[in-house]
Amino acid sequence: MQDTRQLVEEVTRMVIGELQLRIVVGVSNRHAHLSREDLATLFGLDELTVYRRVRQPSDFAAEQTVSIAGPRGAFPKLRLMGPCRPKTQVELSRTDCIALGIDAPITQSGHLDDAGPIDIEGPRGTIHVEHGVMVAARHIHMGPSHARAWGLADQDLVQVRFGGERGGVLDNLIIRVKDDWVPEIHLDTDEANALGLRDGEYGKLILP
Repeated sequence: MQDTRQLVEEVTRMVIGELQLRIVVGVSNRHAHLSREDLATLFGLDELTVYRRVRQPSDFAAEQTVSIAGPRGAFPKLRLMGPCRPKTQVELSRTDCIALGIDAPITQSGHLDDAGPIDIEGPRGTIHVEHGVMVAARHIHMGPSHARAWGLADQDLVQVRFGGERGGVLDNLIIRVKDDWVPEIHLDTDEANALGLRDGEYGKLILP
């Protein structure tokens, strides 16, 4: 009886440990963040209007959309995300960049020194952003308590395993830590489609 109880407890601990390593996936479609100055130019507004809340408490999808254009093509009705950022940035997948004819780096949000050029049109005006387009490096949001529990720190690189028919392991997910963030894996549509993933599914964190 004692051996059986110990076995059940061990299996329970293993199951709980596996569940604790599961992190929800957020599939990030093409979108843009505007500075307050550019929001005023494009829309004549001081603030974006909330359309839908997302998993991260401080962020939201806005009602406002813009059109963007590159040398080869354009995308109408690109969703804006709020709140406003210090600098305007457009986050696209590699496939999107090829369609528009834009050479954009894979980088972290806000790292725009080498970002690609883009034209953005709103109902009140048009702007050209010389360093605005990026392909977001795959990353994981989390709060400080989660990072401590997993022995991780901001900017650490980890692997994540994904299940399913087209599942696999992705390397080089950047840990991003902020006080009010909750654990969420951010992949773009190219990455999610390659793995057969949908928004709201899960990946398993592989701890170093």
